[in-house]
Amino acid sequence: MENQTVKAQTVVAFGEPLEERISELHRPTGKQVLVRVHSCGLCHSDLHFHEGHLNLGGGNSLPLAALGVNLPFVLGHEPFGVIVDFGPEAGLVEADRGRPVIVYPWIGCGDCEYCNRGLDHQCGSPQVIGMQQPGGQADHLLVREPKFLIEARGVDPLLAGPYACSGLTSFSALKKLDGRQDQWIAIIGAGGVGMMALAIAKGSGFQKVAVVDVNDERLKVAADQYGADLTINSSTPDAANRLREATGGLAGVVDFVGAPATAEFALDQLKTSGKLVIVGLFGGEAHVSLPLLAIRQVSIAGSFVGSLDEMVELMTYVRAGAIKPIPVQEVPIGEVNEAIQLLRAGKVNGRLVLTHD
Repeated sequence: MENQTVKAQTVVAFGEPLEERISELHRPTGKQVLVRVHSCGLCHSDLHFHEGHLNLGGGNSLPLAALGVNLPFVLGHEPFGVIVDFGPEAGLVEADRGRPVIVYPWIGCGDCEYCNRGLDHQCGSPQVIGMQQPGGQADHLLVREPKFLIEARGVDPLLAGPYACSGLTSFSALKKLDGRQDQWIAIIGAGGVGMMALAIAKGSGFQKVAVVDVNDERLKVAADQYGADLTINSSTPDAANRLREATGGLAGVVDFVGAPATAEFALDQLKTSGKLVIVGLFGGEAHVSLPLLAIRQVSIAGSFVGSLDEMVELMTYVRAGAIKPIPVQEVPIGEVNEAIQLLRAGKVNGRLVLTHD
């Protein structure tokens, strides 16, 4: 193999600067596959992982220790790289060496009812890349088996990794609105994930997409660059009436904020048999009339990342050129601490991607 060591930017203390550490590179055994990492997205979730907790919204948090994440550990759940080695039971051949892949990070225990149904992301004993398992801020990754490697030939190396997080999260949420492609839907929140969702919605067949946000600049980008059919600034007094008049009621809403105000706004806009999908974790409590849920036949669903099958399906759209690329800001891996501060300060346009030498 080309190297005998792994270089990793490592969380050694929560909230403190990452440190570069070098360790022995282990050869893959069994079904394992060794991936040399080219790039890895830096996500807002990484900020919470770096601080030592998951943000549950509403001022609540879950310590990473409760999820089996122990110091030191290596961040990075949006890795893209190439196959450099594999174990004897991986089922790969010499021609697979050098093949570009996205690592599906939401890996489960491999032996529960969810994992056996292909729903690793719902596993109660997760082995997520970048949390319980070393992530893409290391220059090499050992992946448990090749089924977690997504074909990435023809995909921009800088864009590839973020599809495993913001892309998959958006796609899985939109899949919950299947059958509504020819009806009005809305995306609430035009931040990085919301804009990715708009690009995916327009590229995967949704014909009437409204975008709701409080920032006129973001709404202009949504309309001019990503094809939003309607934009509404929800901070204006007549926002609800204008949206209802323009759409006649929404068949579905994906809420990337997840606050009481956005959830209640969305429910009020749904027409009979409409569906609200909540993704955002801002938190709080929404007041819902239970009888009206039944009478109007509306439904509420939660959505968190997505399945391996959904990731594979998403990438068929990406490789076909159907999904408009989002802006990417490239930062060398050695500047990861500066990148974390940029992201925390909200000074990143689009997605921030770390690149290895």
